[in-house]
Amino acid sequence: METVLILAQIVFYSTVSVAIIVIGALCAIVTYHLIHIAKELEKLSHNLNHASVEASERINDIIDRLSNLPILSYFLKKRSETHNGKGRGKLSKK
Repeated sequence: METVLILAQIVFYSTVSVAIIVIGALCAIVTYHLIHIAKELEKLSHNLNHASVEASERINDIIDRLSNLPILSYFLKKRSETHNGKGRGKLSKK
């Protein structure tokens, strides 16, 4: 009877040890992939930021070109700093 109990304990502890090793290996694999995904997201974020800066520059360039057209110049011309500060409720005392 004691030998069966000892054999059951050996099987149980061996099974639990193998399960812990397998779970540890799976956690390591998942961690590796999560780090890889985080690095790719960082690259993607950098690329999107760079693209948005380029798009902003292109839009400003297009607006500058269109503001040179006589018909559209009235609507697209850039206002000066002094003009933006004037108007209703924006009285500044210097």
